[in-house]
Parts: sequence; structure tokens; C-alpha cells
Amino acid sequence: MTTTLRLAAFAIDCPDPRALAGFYGRLLGWELAPGAGDDWVELVDPAGGAALAFQRDPGYRPPTWPSRDVPQMMHLDIRVQALAEGHERAIAAGATPLPQPPDQQGASFRVYADPDGHPFCMCACEE
Repeated sequence: MTTTLRLAAFAIDCPDPRALAGFYGRLLGWELAPGAGDDWVELVDPAGGAALAFQRDPGYRPPTWPSRDVPQMMHLDIRVQALAEGHERAIAAGATPLPQPPDQQGASFRVYADPDGHPFCMCACEE
């Protein structure tokens, strides 16, 4: 018997799932899945990939960057064709630029925080 596994969703803990889903919806151009509640919200990937989900965590503490006082548990890499365009879109959606690691000053990515403090990267990458 062969069982195929497929990632259904990538869940992010946060204090307000609807608000954070709104940020990522604006950033990625994704829509809310039907049946969103107050404690669990999903965004649907229009290309058919895994959903991005947001789960209420009343004790949520934002990670600190670049300090490890409150370490990040994950980060998203978002592919863009040009970093300048990705930067504009991230700022317009409500992201905050974070310091680029000193050893990565010439890298083809930039680091941001979403409104709840989760770091994510805009990466100029080939598809």
C-alpha cells in the first residue's frame, strides 16, 4: 500500500488570525478560505498549493530579530522577480524591514517582519 502525503497547510501562531491573514492576503494576493472562524483562518493558494493558516495563540510572543532572546520558529521565503518591487509590495501590505544579517549584505533577499513580528524574506529567485 502506498500512501501519498501532501502538505495541506502551513500554520502560523498569532494573536489575531483574521488580522494576520489580511496582511498575507494583501501581500500574496490570496483569498480567505470559506469557513474562517475567530481562532483559525486559512488563505487559499490560487495555484493549488498548500494553504497558509493562522491560529490564535493567546500567549503568543513575537520573535526577536536578529537577537535570539525569543527565537523564530519558522520563516517564510517569498519569491519575487525584483527585490525593489517585492519591497514596495511588502511595505504597502504593512511589513517592517528588518536588519540584513551582516554577512548577507549583498544577498538576493531582504528580511521583513509581518505585523505580528514573524520574520519573512523576499527572495529574488529564478522559478
